[in-house]
Amino acid sequence: MTVGDNIKRIAEEKGLTMYRIAKQGEISNSYISEIVSNKRKNPSITIIKKIASVLNVTIDELVS
Repeated sequence: MTVGDNIKRIAEEKGLTMYRIAKQGEISNSYISEIVSNKRKNPSITIIKKIASVLNVTIDELVS
């Protein structure tokens, strides 16, 4: 699974929208969309940390 696949799966499990993740993580909605659609394969560690924080998961859970 890719980072985008993991974000999508975890967000669905927690009932979170991509918009909410973007807003709470202070990341653009389009950037989140690109990650989730696998157009951006390697987001920076800063972005991964923000997303992990919003999803309340570890970085390992997002990248593995």
